[in-house]
Amino acid sequence: MSKECAKCGGTMTVGVIVGRNHGSSYPERWQKGEAIVSKWWGLREDRKAQLDVETWRCTRCGYLESYAVEKP
Repeated sequence: MSKECAKCGGTMTVGVIVGRNHGSSYPERWQKGEAIVSKWWGLREDRKAQLDVETWRCTRCGYLESYAVEKP
């Protein structure tokens, strides 16, 4: 599946933005609500309030468009 780029009309393809932490890789996720950050523990996470992030990239101009997607 592909989409048309909103900026230049080129073809967009789906992909993922990769996060890295202590030698491991993972797909980025979106979390509902404001960020609650502790100087001791970092960002407070609520796994039940998170969605996968699907990112589309234009093959012509490189524009990125991201969506928080609910997976079945």
